[in-house]
Amino acid sequence: MNDCESVRQILQEIGYSLTDNGREFRTRPLYRDSDNDNVLRIWKNSGQWVDFKENISGSLEDLVKLTLKLKNIEEAKEWISSKGINVNETEIIKHKVTVSQPAFFDKSLLLKLRKDDSYWNNRGISSATLFAFQGGVASSGKMFNRYVFPIFDSEDHLIGFSGRDVSSLTLEGRPKWKHLGDKKEWVFPAKINYKDLKSKKEIILVESIGDMLALMENGIKNILVTFGLNLPNKLLYFLIGMNPHRVIISFNDDGSKNGAGNMAASSALNKLSNYFDKNQILVKLPSTAKDFGEMHLKDPKSILNWYNSIYE
Repeated sequence: MNDCESVRQILQEIGYSLTDNGREFRTRPLYRDSDNDNVLRIWKNSGQWVDFKENISGSLEDLVKLTLKLKNIEEAKEWISSKGINVNETEIIKHKVTVSQPAFFDKSLLLKLRKDDSYWNNRGISSATLFAFQGGVASSGKMFNRYVFPIFDSEDHLIGFSGRDVSSLTLEGRPKWKHLGDKKEWVFPAKINYKDLKSKKEIILVESIGDMLALMENGIKNILVTFGLNLPNKLLYFLIGMNPHRVIISFNDDGSKNGAGNMAASSALNKLSNYFDKNQILVKLPSTAKDFGEMHLKDPKSILNWYNSIYE
């Protein structure tokens, strides 16, 4: 019996119903309540696993112990041996599962942000919408003359900043947005709208904070920001853990230019299709402008019209 078949037999013996997905199996965790058939990922050649919802991982023996509620790893090994399944640890290829740890920033940095919402107010975003984000304008440093949004993780650690240029003069080579921290680790703004994401069971993916603010100003709060055209794994794993009924991909409509947002939406659709049924995924780009910020600035009602058209 090869390593893959040994791993499969052990998992089926303890009650797992497996979906074969190339190099790994996917299933729902039996050690906790869940209706998500994709949230537990187990590598075939090693039995190493990761639970995207709980952000925990371990060896095959760890999974046996956790699922059967055994006292220790030795009991798990004895259980495997009692089933006559030959698992030679020296022969199984160990697949290292790593959970990255982003750097933390000192929260005292937030005290240096000047409360000035005028840039966003001029774009139709109210101070009431901005309040929960704890942002402000940086008067010095790497984010000088940018409206800075702090980025927090699920444990309220400050792990980054995203800053929009608000200077009156546009300097050559100065990007509109600047990020500090590892944006691949960001799930924003989950700290603020987690309850909305959970209760709505529908998540809209947008490229930028500006798009998110335009939607929130119109009462649409079930949004996550990708900070660009790629769908980072951290954000993907969060989506898997949330197990929404539907994921709506709403990147910018760049069809009249280079089509980057359109192609990225197609790429995100393909990536999500590996984890969700296709009827759970919808591509719904902005309708009357290339992005939601422009839509809101031209005609705020157009965003609600766009949102309502999803259900038509």
